[in-house]
Amino acid sequence: MINRAFILAGGDGLRMRPLTCATPKAMLPVCGSPVIDYTLAALRKQGFGSVLIATDRLSNVLTDYLDGSPDIDFIISSAPEGTCRALSEASKLFGEEDITVINGSLLFNTDLAAALAAHREAGADITVITVRTDDPAGNALAVTDGELITGIVADPARESCVSELAAAGIFIISAKAAEGCAGGDILTELIPETIKRGGRVLSFTAEGTFIALNSPGDMFAASRAVFDGNIPALEGTESNFAKNREERPELDVSPPAYIAASSDIAPRAVIGRGTVIGENVTVCRGAKLNGAIVMDGAFIGERVTVNGGIVGTGARLLSGASVFEGATVGDGAVIAEQASVRCGVRIWNGRHIDSYACASRDVKYGFLTPVKIGEDGICGETGSVFTPQTAAALGSSLASLGGKTGIGFKDGFASECLALAIASGAAAAGAEAWLFGATTAPAAEYCTSAAGLSAGCFVDAGVTAKVSLFSGDGLPLSRSEEKLIERGMNRGEYRTADFRRFGRVREASALVCLYKNMLEENAPRSLKGIRAVLNTSGRAVTELCGGILDKLSDREGTPIVFHIGGDGRGTSAYTEETGYVFEEKLILICCKRRFERGRDIALPFDFPRAADRLAERYGRRVYRYSGCPSDKSDAAARKLAAETPFVRDGAALVLSVLEALGADGRSLAEELSELPEMALATRFVALEGRPVHRLRRLCAEHRASGDGIVIGDKRGRVTIRPVKTEKGVLMRVESFSAEAASELCDFYQDRLLEVRDKK
Repeated sequence: MINRAFILAGGDGLRMRPLTCATPKAMLPVCGSPVIDYTLAALRKQGFGSVLIATDRLSNVLTDYLDGSPDIDFIISSAPEGTCRALSEASKLFGEEDITVINGSLLFNTDLAAALAAHREAGADITVITVRTDDPAGNALAVTDGELITGIVADPARESCVSELAAAGIFIISAKAAEGCAGGDILTELIPETIKRGGRVLSFTAEGTFIALNSPGDMFAASRAVFDGNIPALEGTESNFAKNREERPELDVSPPAYIAASSDIAPRAVIGRGTVIGENVTVCRGAKLNGAIVMDGAFIGERVTVNGGIVGTGARLLSGASVFEGATVGDGAVIAEQASVRCGVRIWNGRHIDSYACASRDVKYGFLTPVKIGEDGICGETGSVFTPQTAAALGSSLASLGGKTGIGFKDGFASECLALAIASGAAAAGAEAWLFGATTAPAAEYCTSAAGLSAGCFVDAGVTAKVSLFSGDGLPLSRSEEKLIERGMNRGEYRTADFRRFGRVREASALVCLYKNMLEENAPRSLKGIRAVLNTSGRAVTELCGGILDKLSDREGTPIVFHIGGDGRGTSAYTEETGYVFEEKLILICCKRRFERGRDIALPFDFPRAADRLAERYGRRVYRYSGCPSDKSDAAARKLAAETPFVRDGAALVLSVLEALGADGRSLAEELSELPEMALATRFVALEGRPVHRLRRLCAEHRASGDGIVIGDKRGRVTIRPVKTEKGVLMRVESFSAEAASELCDFYQDRLLEVRDKK
């Protein structure tokens, strides 16, 4: 009798993703050859004369590979329909023969003839080949009363003691048992139904090796089995094995290893024990592959490290990239320079991990870019880009700036949850996390400075999460502080602590009372003739500022409507006489009041130079501080800035403006009339590449500064600086009229585009 086998090579292979996105499990390579080759070699060695293979959605991969094999036929379906359905189709071709069914993702080395003999001798309807196991988890267990199986436990608990026999993935099924087989699974439906009908289901406990590829980690177990000889190596591959150093003297190899002859391994590359390198792989100098699996056509750049990871077909790991234990890089994916893929993370086919990014979670869609601190801090879609895991890493990174971190958040569950995750990360890194509660961003900055903390953040999470960051003085971070945080989040380079040195999370919402006291001190004692109306979407803004205004306002007075953003920033005013008055002019009113009192002021570098002209009128001086200082040259200005919260705080600005109006008994229009003439325009210009290169072309003509370049045009003053995300530049123009400011924006935008075109 000629034995025939039936191989189940269909299914979605979900647990093996991304390796099975475009490749069936039966075609995954083990030491240079697909699993199906090992299965066919084992069957032919044991006298199986023909093979029927059931496949579905990726059938073309198998049929193309096995095209021309005379002893192989196929059953092809358009989608996975269950193993019983495939068995029903196979029974029509097998007739009255027993069917030896083999899982297509199984590597095995056992005596099938003995199992067939036992099956026929016992007159069994179904024989399940079983193996003894000490680890029930992940195996389907066969419960027996001797030789016959009485039940199947498909998904046993880890501590299960019901049986030590695991189904190996090979079945012998009689024609009678296969008759009328409909949908479902052989192991979990056909066998229990056969037992229920009184059929004989035999357990044949086999000796040998059985390795089923159910997860990427099983690829390593399969390679080890081939290295150890428990699964015979395939004929013709012997020359690719390095079992001792003398076999590949030109390479730095720690055997055993498998290296395809067509691969190009550079000198000074290190190939560690258990590494498998497929066909046409390029490994550049300085690369270190330790227990790695690198599939056909992959590129491993200089100084790349792969420790116990899998690199898919055609994937590219560029210089300095690293892939750690249990991680999988899918086919055609790109891991850019200095990027890393953390342990167990899976990168789907064709995905791109940008330079210096750290993939700490699976990447199925789009790109993973490294965290960069932008104009508004760190931003990303809540729950997908900015997750609790990201927040905890941010907290640990903030701990690198010192021992105490202040954290405030906007009212809302999402903001609060992410703030708590940041606090947890900071405490786990050995820092103290001071939670200010639901408040405003300026209040969090003030409390951080007042409490003498090392740094702080404010969380505003809706559809998009925005986390603004600030130094211990409540002002923007320096570049060195930003780099510490970015390195922590992108490369895991943050403080750690053992359990005895974990920090603590402090409830510090009482500090917000200090902030409210500060607001009250800046407020006028009364507002005769003025009715101040607050318009804001922020509940905390209303609670902190609205109550003060209600007490001060003259209900019969002329209304001034103040608009403050929900986070406590972005202030404007409106009266029927003046129309809308934007923030810069409101700040100038407060500056004028300070100059009249004989005091200097500190303002951001890009604040309009009208403030300098106003200071000259009173014999005072304006100090400037950088939005992201690279050194301590603006230390005096930053220290002075602490005295003038109205520059950064909407509530403080409103109250300071009202104090100026109330002290002089003047209207808003009268105060504005004494300010220097000023019209402003702000524009973002998107530029390809790094915008700093475009700006340097203009530096020969104009003054460069740490915050971009300054252009002294006769029509006005232009400040242009790259935004922190490097996606373009921010242009701020100060001129004598709105039309002139807009024209200057148009002119210098065209200049920037000309520079780009010439490049």
